[in-house]
Amino acid sequence: MVDYKHGIDTKRDSDISISTTKATTVQVAVGTAPVNLLDDPKSAVNKPVLVSNKDDVRKSLGVCTNYGSYTLMQTMLASLQKTGVAPVVMINVLDPAKPSHVTAVAGKEFDVAKGTATIEEEGILLDTLVVSATGGAQGTVDVDYVAAFNNAGYVTVAVVDGGALDGESKLTIAYTKLNPEGVTSMDIIGGVTEDGTRTGIELIDEVYSQFQYIPDIISAPKYSADATVAAALEAKAELVGDLTNAIAVVDMESSETTKLADIKKAKDKLGCFSRWTVLCWPKVLMAGEEIYASAAVAAMLQLATAQNAGIPTSPDNKAVPIDGVVLEGGKEIHLTKKQVNNYLNAEGVLGFSYMGGWKCWGNNTSAFPENTDPNNRFIKCVMLSNYLENRFKTEYLPAVGADGKYKTIESIVSNYNADLNALTPDYLAGAEVIFNKDENPISAILEGHFVFHTRYADWTPIEYIENDFTWDSKILENAFETGGEA
Repeated sequence: MVDYKHGIDTKRDSDISISTTKATTVQVAVGTAPVNLLDDPKSAVNKPVLVSNKDDVRKSLGVCTNYGSYTLMQTMLASLQKTGVAPVVMINVLDPAKPSHVTAVAGKEFDVAKGTATIEEEGILLDTLVVSATGGAQGTVDVDYVAAFNNAGYVTVAVVDGGALDGESKLTIAYTKLNPEGVTSMDIIGGVTEDGTRTGIELIDEVYSQFQYIPDIISAPKYSADATVAAALEAKAELVGDLTNAIAVVDMESSETTKLADIKKAKDKLGCFSRWTVLCWPKVLMAGEEIYASAAVAAMLQLATAQNAGIPTSPDNKAVPIDGVVLEGGKEIHLTKKQVNNYLNAEGVLGFSYMGGWKCWGNNTSAFPENTDPNNRFIKCVMLSNYLENRFKTEYLPAVGADGKYKTIESIVSNYNADLNALTPDYLAGAEVIFNKDENPISAILEGHFVFHTRYADWTPIEYIENDFTWDSKILENAFETGGEA
């Protein structure tokens, strides 16, 4: 049947996107997407996809509003629609070819009205439809019926005039649908096969080579609340692609952990205690949807960096576009600043506080309170350290293989010092790279091993401000004596 265009049409959609801030680094999110909505669902499985807007997501992964089942929709909502920061790399692990990721549905009867029947269910794989006349012949796709998705993501089956199903009042339809609940922590973690094929979190290693963006922030909303996934993210953040470093934004579950007094126990159970991890608790409300905090925090970290000339800055006291804070299941909770301070921040957990608007509240990585070294404790200091190291490794990688002559050494020292000086004093308190002869004995140089030494300090974030106010009667007395004159 030819789709002959003649006349005038309109389309309707809803999009809460805002103007987008272009970032120089990317966040990478691993999770699930409604790939059944694509022409070729299998093409979007375990493949890094670079997206800059909702339409990119629609074309490459599929878009729906079932944020609970399809976790990459949470990242889309938080980053591309509410925070307005891009690009983002998304990795979908929901695989229609994997038996545990799909559910077969036996034939069910559907009423035909005006030549169409609608299956009001999400996740249906179009190529698995078996459409028959109730108690009769099986139809042939594009001959006896045409199937397509409507705006709600449901399947509409339209009977073709003159076909085998023409005139039927009911149709029996069997199909297979996606089963996001079948995705396990091992699917998210992924691995590397003998032939070098990567899946899940391991695909983060391919982001730099594929897109020439350094994966600075990594997450797996919902799934990171599992200890094994959190550990995998933490390990990947420490060294991405055997070259760069990242920060892992990790969720703490809020179904069992519903009391502030249980935060420390929950952190101990999750097992995150390193400088590479930002822990978040609990969940948040965004555009009326219950989503995991890591999606909101990852978006905010990327935006804050982009708005700071690409230089990492503290997440503390930064606005985040949420409507509230909730436990698993949607129960809203209201925490005071002191509660967030004493039960979350004190344990190295990032929270949220309402101060004329919702703000991220906290400066500490999961290394705190065991580790109080600023370069390990403060989120901003870790990200700034990553920034400096990643920049050095990527910009001066071409020097590897070059002749180790004075001119090459001096060029590295001169150019990197110029980079460091450009960051001082706005972003660094001071910094210098040197090539120390004492650290480079001839025995090491003969092996082609050259050591540079960078000393730097960035500004630590302001954690606490105190101002003691004193009511001084002498000021009042002096005012009267001088007649109020200055």
